[in-house]
Amino acid sequence: MSILETRRLRLRPIEEKDFLILHRWRNEKEYIQMCSNRRNPVNFERFVVELKHDLGKNRHLQLLIEVKDGNTPIGTIFSFDLNSIDGYVFIATYIIGEYQKRGYGAEASILFLCYFFDHFPLHKIYFETFEYNQHSLSTLRTAEFIEEGRFKEHRFFEGKRYDVIRFAAYRSCLMKMKKILFRLQALK
Repeated sequence: MSILETRRLRLRPIEEKDFLILHRWRNEKEYIQMCSNRRNPVNFERFVVELKHDLGKNRHLQLLIEVKDGNTPIGTIFSFDLNSIDGYVFIATYIIGEYQKRGYGAEASILFLCYFFDHFPLHKIYFETFEYNQHSLSTLRTAEFIEEGRFKEHRFFEGKRYDVIRFAAYRSCLMKMKKILFRLQALK
């Protein structure tokens, strides 16, 4: 896997030197709330075992997201549950707080999506979000991803049940995604 880049961002394979920052993010409440089925923080040693297990099991590819100006790590993006026979994969994106709402998550996600459609015989790519994640819901709807399903009360978090909403981007929308990516790269 080579590095993926836009004018503003770089997506690169994670390296062992990234484990400390990935561990810190993995234990942040927002990451647990938005990107993980795990609910409790873990120590560094447990995190390394967990990450290696995920990478060896169902996590297909994980990249670090960096802002090119200063090589600042701002998040991670990964694919999981790749199904080559039926032609789909799931993608999850995490951007740290101070870099949210600047288009970085959308830009990284669409760049990753374009990579997958360009390099794999996929029909569609899934994104899932929780009903309380209004920012992600708004972004997915603005990009005109298709809402394919709603899993009622599927997520139990902090004593309450929430819906999980699944969106899909189809290969037939690839040119439109590339146009959105071009517009996002114009952001400052």
